[in-house]
Amino acid sequence: MAQKKIKKIIIIGSNSFSAGSLINLLLKKNFKVYGISRSKINKKKFLRFDIKDKNFIFKKLDINKNSHKIISLIKKIKPNYMINYASQSMVGQSWDNATDWFYTNSFSMLKIYDSISKLKSKIKLIHVSTPEVYGSLKSKTLENFLYNPTTPYAVSRVTADQYLKILHDRGKINYCSIRASNVYGEHQKLYRIIPKTIISILKKKKFKLDGGGNSKRNFIHIDDVSEATYKIIQKGKSGEIYHISSDDIISIRNLVKFICKKMHFKFEDLVKISPERPGKDKFYILSNNKLKKKFNWKPKIPINDGINRCINWIKKDLKSFSKNDYEYIHKK
Repeated sequence: MAQKKIKKIIIIGSNSFSAGSLINLLLKKNFKVYGISRSKINKKKFLRFDIKDKNFIFKKLDINKNSHKIISLIKKIKPNYMINYASQSMVGQSWDNATDWFYTNSFSMLKIYDSISKLKSKIKLIHVSTPEVYGSLKSKTLENFLYNPTTPYAVSRVTADQYLKILHDRGKINYCSIRASNVYGEHQKLYRIIPKTIISILKKKKFKLDGGGNSKRNFIHIDDVSEATYKIIQKGKSGEIYHISSDDIISIRNLVKFICKKMHFKFEDLVKISPERPGKDKFYILSNNKLKKKFNWKPKIPINDGINRCINWIKKDLKSFSKNDYEYIHKK
């Protein structure tokens, strides 16, 4: 019997939290994964997969500085798929260095996509976008809602979204776009709200809660997002946008209170209320009806179970975290 051919995928931004979960899934499904990131491979405590796996190959390349090398690698490998997680991703900090966000998320990303559209061997591209492009809304958000960005980060992400649509409409590229709601899970960077809350409780250290945490969000475990992404990689229709989210909505304030209750800590002893950051969206929750209907997908990990997993991971690795692990450090 002939051996089943291994499918090849290039993942740009492979050091990201979301990419780590997907790589772990793809390696289990016998994909050959080529990871690309501007930084060295993550420390083991922030990794979801075995970097020594024979089907994982890592290349240290920066989309801002090495776009030609990335395209040369794509030409050489001829992958079946490519997924792009790369971006300047912090929303609040985009006000301080807006041009860095535009250079990476708009200019450099367009260079990569323009080059891909001209390749002879066509690959299926999965573009990872963001719900931030919709701005603040008052109802469930559908995939065809108009853009209304309210931060430099969100504006910088709209550009690539629009350019891909133009390329697709001209028959130049095969792509799907995904927008996931607020992801969380083990191995996430510690400055994100869920690990930050857990760490702060364990260390009995207060942190600032922007605007009192009144904005509402939808949280989904990253492994549920990866399962949905895998289905889109295989069966997603070219030119389509897919929302990935759970069905629950919670304010940041109530999320922090929920974790405090689980860990037997007083909310008032944990947070210091600070002013809201500029342009922060008060509400968004993505409709996942399209994903459910097209792919028979639904999230499997309840937030209670997911947070328990996060608590256990942080407790296990608490002593190994360095001072730099706790704060976001901006890189151009």
